Amino acid sequence: MGKLDGKVALVTGAASGNGRGMAIRFAEDGADVVIADVGDAGMAETARLVKQQERQALTQRCDVRKKDDVDALIAATVARFGRLDVAVANAGVVEMGSNCLTMTEEQWDRTIDINLKGVFFTLQAAANQMVAQGKGGRLIAISSIMGEWGSAGTPAYCASKGGVKQLVKSFALAVGPFGITCNAIGPGFIETAMTSFIRELPLINENLVDHTPVGRFGQPDEVAAVASFLAGDDAAFVNGTTIFPDGGILAGNYSARISAQMQALAQAAGQ
Repeated sequence: MGKLDGKVALVTGAASGNGRGMAIRFAEDGADVVIADVGDAGMAETARLVKQQERQALTQRCDVRKKDDVDALIAATVARFGRLDVAVANAGVVEMGSNCLTMTEEQWDRTIDINLKGVFFTLQAAANQMVAQGKGGRLIAISSIMGEWGSAGTPAYCASKGGVKQLVKSFALAVGPFGITCNAIGPGFIETAMTSFIRELPLINENLVDHTPVGRFGQPDEVAAVASFLAGDDAAFVNGTTIFPDGGILAGNYSARISAQMQALAQAAGQ
């Protein structure tokens, strides 16, 4: 018997990477899964992997920057499954090719709109559905270790992920009385498409691994394991916090050095 048997879990940005890993883990735990992403590419494969666990999967296109899209996502979830128990606001982007001095308004707005406003829309719509159901629920947002550090090369990303950490605190206060918890996960450097540009540069890759006490990049299933914990009954008293599956990198004082490396990388990408 899985910890999420009979539950319905929704994951945005689930076509690949950490989102796909969480969708599969929720299915392994017994949940039916709603797979949302801005485009069709990758969603069918995530759905296939969910179905391999003998669970149902629903795919739905959703641009989390648009409140109407998010509301339609929740409505489609309820229409198909009759309920929503776990919602993960995972959709996100990172901007490259600019820094604090060169970032354009368009680059700033796109990152904040997806990474922060989109998280707010997703948590708000999911929370209202869970409140209406009256049976509690689990809200999870994806922050980052970069929400703890500054980086001259990725200012909007850092600002958005720091904002997510604060946003879950506000939601935790609002939804706690309804038996709903809201927490964030702040991954370190994980082997996904988003970090492929880092892993393709030997010097930066090696330095990041050297500064990670466990000596490697993380895997999406290790982020999914944290999501699985937060989604289950064992985390019923965990509310308003951020858990960092980062291999211990935040335990060290490496942010200034890594920030300089990321700024150099951003400048190189902009050339």
